[in-house]
Amino acid sequence: MAPPGPRRLAVADATSVTVPECRSRLDPREVASHLAPSVRWPGALDTRRRAWRLMARTPDFDAWLIAWPKGGKVELHDHGVSPGAVSVIRGALVEAVPRRDPAGHLTLVRRELRAGATLGFGAGHVHDVTNESDEHALSLHVYSPALTSMTYYELAGDELVACDVAWSTDGSGEFEHERDVRTVDSEAAAAR
Repeated sequence: MAPPGPRRLAVADATSVTVPECRSRLDPREVASHLAPSVRWPGALDTRRRAWRLMARTPDFDAWLIAWPKGGKVELHDHGVSPGAVSVIRGALVEAVPRRDPAGHLTLVRRELRAGATLGFGAGHVHDVTNESDEHALSLHVYSPALTSMTYYELAGDELVACDVAWSTDGSGEFEHERDVRTVDSEAAAAR
């Protein structure tokens, strides 16, 4: 029996796009690359604060469109058990990832993601994302399985400290928070 082919998916703005058929492990980067050219959000470039909208949800993944005004930022965080991908549709974003330098100090390694770039990452990947440009940016974020938890971190010297855990039981994008400050294994987190 031949494997099933791609399927059509209606996204939130009534556009229909083709997404790859789910295999044993969905590749969020592949889904983001397919969806990014087709998603629309009228008015997204008028936002004054970082804002997001659910664009698609299937049993295998969810996809969120995020509008980033100048200076828009999300602090250091992970995506729980969900691998994911960011596809920059417009503008540029800067990702900063904690890494150990050769002397063993924890630093943030930065890279710019310009329009057309798609970045994939595994579960537990810790990063912050910022729009440092003078223009609005727009990006598509895909998580598989759907995003249900995030942990937020702070750098405290050479340690990565978890300062907030957020979760959603229904995948709505509305997260409950539990403040719980604790030190994370910074060696493991820095290696992610």
